[in-house]
Amino acid sequence: MTSLIRMNGKTQKGKNRVREHGEIWVVLREADRVIFDSSTGPWAFIAPRGLGRESNGSRWVNLRWDRDFQIEELD
Repeated sequence: MTSLIRMNGKTQKGKNRVREHGEIWVVLREADRVIFDSSTGPWAFIAPRGLGRESNGSRWVNLRWDRDFQIEELD
């Protein structure tokens, strides 16, 4: 089962990503830690719905607190 999340931009960077790729994203992978940030997770590697893992829109986001996005988990 694939998880979906709704993303809303908090910063200009986040708003631009939502405008470019839409607000519904697919969770491809989850992790407790990532090497590029010392914040605790959970972290999710996500891609815009309809695009694959190799899309330039895929990214890691912190599901608890992300500086660029407000994240809502969907059923």
